[in-house]
Amino acid sequence: MRAVAVLGVILIHVGASSGANASAWFGIATSQGRMGVRVFFLISAFLLYRPFVMAHLTEARHPGIPSYAWRRMLRILPAYWVALTVLAIWPGLQGVFTGDWWIYYGILQAFWGSTVFSGLVVAWSLTIEVTFYAILPLLALFLGWLGHGANPRTRMIRQLWALAALGVASEIFRIYVFAIGLKTLNFSLPSMFLPFAVGMALAVSSAWLGTHERKWRWTRFVVDHSGAVWSAAIAIFVASCFAPFFGRTFVLRHTLFTWTFEQLAYVVISTLLLLPAVFGETAGGWPRRLLGTRALAFCGVISYGIFLWHQPLLAAMNQAGWGKWIPGSPFMALLILILPVSIAVGWASYRVVEAPAMRLRDQPPKRVT
Repeated sequence: MRAVAVLGVILIHVGASSGANASAWFGIATSQGRMGVRVFFLISAFLLYRPFVMAHLTEARHPGIPSYAWRRMLRILPAYWVALTVLAIWPGLQGVFTGDWWIYYGILQAFWGSTVFSGLVVAWSLTIEVTFYAILPLLALFLGWLGHGANPRTRMIRQLWALAALGVASEIFRIYVFAIGLKTLNFSLPSMFLPFAVGMALAVSSAWLGTHERKWRWTRFVVDHSGAVWSAAIAIFVASCFAPFFGRTFVLRHTLFTWTFEQLAYVVISTLLLLPAVFGETAGGWPRRLLGTRALAFCGVISYGIFLWHQPLLAAMNQAGWGKWIPGSPFMALLILILPVSIAVGWASYRVVEAPAMRLRDQPPKRVT
């Protein structure tokens, strides 16, 4: 699923660099590659909250906060710092080697409108991810408190209702800040919390079903009919591409309605894509067979490196005129070039930086007494 997400991000950036998003007949589809970021948010919320909710439902020991923070730091910072430094040297990134260096190395750029798209352009979403990492233990504490003294089923239900309320509140906040023109807050966790809320709700559902020998009707459908679930996601995606109030209108002009429709459509599609991997992961169906291929698994493992490196390299290729080697098709020219380069650099990042850093995950620093 991480491979699917990073492919979407690459498609929108290639479409933007080649001009396909705004002018090509298929630009309606490539411009919606921003959905990949929602998939990343869903995956993070599901994987990181599940140990907490398992502790809530089974009275098991909660994840240690120092260990959790140490693992998150090792997962994000070393590869990001290396990519930021190297890419700032060549091909060059705006703002990194200035007095604002601490903003970029601290992954804080999305907090200011003047820096949100400086440094590594894709890092605005990392700011949101890191903010989620920071507040997740507090969210887990709050959600656990809601079910204090209740039976496991009541705890589960209360958590789902609370996450639904937080998701709705996030959408209200997102619509409000867009309506009054506070663009910086559009790229903040409060505006983007809906996919995290859905991912956490999936974690609650998965943990509950994992501790009880039963399945809900809709999860049985997901297990037995994964192809239908993905077909529904594809149908909604196609419909959103050709909806008269969305599609090309979104590429050229953001309105309040399209801004709202975009988030809801993307979260629904991303959730449908993720469901067969969450429930019945060992069952059959062509979506699971596709997700189980070695190529996607490999790209998923190195997806963070691909995510970090591809956009500046793509911009350098485009500036050098490499998008013209296929006459009349700059999109295909750049896509054919950036895919293997991104995979190669992502693999190098994983082997040289990420894997060695992650080997330190089980060796947290000594706790302060």
